[in-house]
Amino acid sequence: MALIERDEELAALVAHADRARAGEGCVVMVTGEAGAGKTVVVEEFVRQSSGGFRVLWGACDPLVTPRPLGPLFDVVDALSPETRSTLYRAEHSYDIFDAVSADLASTPTLLVIDDAHWADQGTTDFLRHLMRRIRDSTTLVVIIARRDESPGPADPVRILLGDVARSSSATSIAVQPLSVDAVARLVGDRPLDPVALHNLSGGNAFFVTELLDHDGDDLPATVRDAILARTVGLDAACWDVLNLLACSPGSVPGPVMAELGASADALGRLGGAHLVRRTARGVAFWHDLCRLAVADVIPPGAETSLHRRMIAAYDAVGDGDHATIVHHAQGAGDRARVRAAAAAAGRVAARSGAHQQSAEFFRTALAAGRGNDADDTELLESLAAEFYLIDRLDEAIDACESALELRRRADDVDGVSADHNALAIYEWYNADRAAADRHVAQAISVYDAVDRIGPPLGHAYAMRAFLAVQSASVQEARQYVGQARRVSEIVDDPTLRARIAIVDGLCDVASGDSAGRRHILDVLARAPEHLDEVHSSGYSNLAYFDVEHRRLAAAADLLSTSIDMTVDSDLPVCRVWQVATRGRLEFLSGRWEEALDDSTTVLDGPSAPLARPSPLLIRGLVELRSNSGGRDDLDSAWALAVRYGESLRLVPAAAALVEQMWLTGSPDDRIAEFARLADDDGDGLQWARGDLAVWLKRIGIDVATVGIAAPCAAWLAGDVGAAAQQLAELGLTFDAAVACTETADPADVGRGLETLDRLGAHATAAKIRRDLRVAGMSAVPARRRPSTMANAAGLTRRQIEVLALMGEGLTNAELAERLYLSAKTVDHHVSAILTRLEVPNRREAVRRGREFGLIG
Repeated sequence: MALIERDEELAALVAHADRARAGEGCVVMVTGEAGAGKTVVVEEFVRQSSGGFRVLWGACDPLVTPRPLGPLFDVVDALSPETRSTLYRAEHSYDIFDAVSADLASTPTLLVIDDAHWADQGTTDFLRHLMRRIRDSTTLVVIIARRDESPGPADPVRILLGDVARSSSATSIAVQPLSVDAVARLVGDRPLDPVALHNLSGGNAFFVTELLDHDGDDLPATVRDAILARTVGLDAACWDVLNLLACSPGSVPGPVMAELGASADALGRLGGAHLVRRTARGVAFWHDLCRLAVADVIPPGAETSLHRRMIAAYDAVGDGDHATIVHHAQGAGDRARVRAAAAAAGRVAARSGAHQQSAEFFRTALAAGRGNDADDTELLESLAAEFYLIDRLDEAIDACESALELRRRADDVDGVSADHNALAIYEWYNADRAAADRHVAQAISVYDAVDRIGPPLGHAYAMRAFLAVQSASVQEARQYVGQARRVSEIVDDPTLRARIAIVDGLCDVASGDSAGRRHILDVLARAPEHLDEVHSSGYSNLAYFDVEHRRLAAAADLLSTSIDMTVDSDLPVCRVWQVATRGRLEFLSGRWEEALDDSTTVLDGPSAPLARPSPLLIRGLVELRSNSGGRDDLDSAWALAVRYGESLRLVPAAAALVEQMWLTGSPDDRIAEFARLADDDGDGLQWARGDLAVWLKRIGIDVATVGIAAPCAAWLAGDVGAAAQQLAELGLTFDAAVACTETADPADVGRGLETLDRLGAHATAAKIRRDLRVAGMSAVPARRRPSTMANAAGLTRRQIEVLALMGEGLTNAELAERLYLSAKTVDHHVSAILTRLEVPNRREAVRRGREFGLIG
């Protein structure tokens, strides 16, 4: 049947192919509903325009837990021997990603990834990795994906479309339903009403062709009915093939089909009926909708024997990846085979960077039944590590505790220490500092009863030193660093040496020694090409201290590279902490809208409790300063800080709550505790204590002023003008503005109030104006009347950006993808735009924006 109404899609693909041949590589994502004709369009493009390319075609399968890097293993035989070896043997996903990317770039290559809506995390991460490196190559990657109308946050299509929207080396093509005219052209001279056929099919290309090929006077009402109508008259051999294929998600290799007894005659008849076809990977249904229709009519109870036959056939020919065997073993009820295959699949997924899938495979293996204690211990520890990486900390802790008990039972001192140390890390990220301290102490004490040491002891001392830094106890931390270093001189553990060097540098940073920062950067410069967790933690902690010590420019430089590195190296636990730190940086710099966006990213997504205090403070303080709200978020930030019990988190939360008392006039029973924190003489608290002392003074409480940041000391000493100038020079917009209003200089007061108005700190500015009038200032500057529509509407920079994209006709979902924001955040921005422009809908908002020159 002719390909109709797809000229634009084909022309776009051809244009990108031409650019790729010329050295401008690109990723093209082809999306549409099931049956829209996405694959048919790409197949026609490959047939017409793939000259000069090495063509590779891989696909994802609808397994409950997808094949790790399934599409890459589909094309592995076309890759170089070195790349094949890396795919099968590499220990880390980034080695695989680099090797495959280099192989693709070695010769003009067209790589097609079909059914990417079923992609595993590793495949998704590989495509994102490739997208950032493809420009200067002769590689064209075409991703075919079904687009869900209501995708979840981890949906691979949503993730990839978000990257495509932001990349200058990627684009998307949406395959739309056929028009009535197109359906009419397909109907031709058949005695069918094109309008009725279009209404019945919704313009779905697959359904239209199924209906047009239907024999009979009455058209089937559904795709399922149309497909099953093709099976009328098929014999038992044909139905046996259909049933076997229906229980197998994806293509079945030819040798496996032969082992199953599928005859050439049966396959020929099914191909003639447009039910199955041959692909590069084997025999598959003509379309996944065919598979679903046949699966609905498999005889009850037949699935078990079908899956057993599939396993036997794969075993006989020696061709079956672990994920596929897991699927069939579950269907066959073979628990022993499920356990073995799932454990192997989990290990493959972990090294492929598919941590979500790896965790599911390990869970599946454990759920299939107990093995021996050694195997169970290894599975539990692997599961805990994967849960940690994907921010499922409670489950990581449960799994690791179970493994710890087995290590104890086996009298494995090194294993017991390592598990205690892992639990210390998991508990700290999960905001249980007491449990973290308890586990790290036990990780050390288990060696008391043995006459030797092992690498886990050094890691335990390093972790104890790290926790001491977080408690602002540098002297104690240095003692533990020394003990960790003595262990590292005996055992050969490069990771331990890197960890010690980073913690040692943090000690210097916390104590105010500028050499510490250079020392950490030197260690990070020697990090592996693809970041591991230890070095990423160095970036996270250094950026955190930079922001808390108000080295804002240095922090911005660091985060501008480190966040991308956590994405490339698949370290989501570190990424969300760094995004939270960037939000704090933006907040202190007066970029509140950007700060709120980062905070929403952390708070609305899966994130460790460690990452949440700053976003809660940001959201609460913006609300407080804008309209006297935010109490719940500030209380939540304090409660989380209390769980940590660390001054680095308690003091900033206390300062926010004292600011709330100042602004609202409401008392707080915790004030004595807040004041006591201001006297904490711990290391690294110069700015936090100074900020808290200033807010306490504003409500009439004097505290010690020794060892605090210079601007805060100047303010407390009465030199408010100098404090305001120093704060402004550091880029602390809000703090400088408030200090300006306290100088008694009318010009300073005016500038300070103007800045507060511009920031949107309306509640703060209103309080200051009231206080100035009460104090007798005769001419308190009024809130400036806006001179432009943008100011009159109060639109922020981000909202004007959203309005401009609304002018391009983007939906809220597309806006979220383009701006890499959550759908909830975009909904908030659009609602605010409509409210502030006083218009009823998006079209009127765009018209009003153009009328007043807000957008082009």
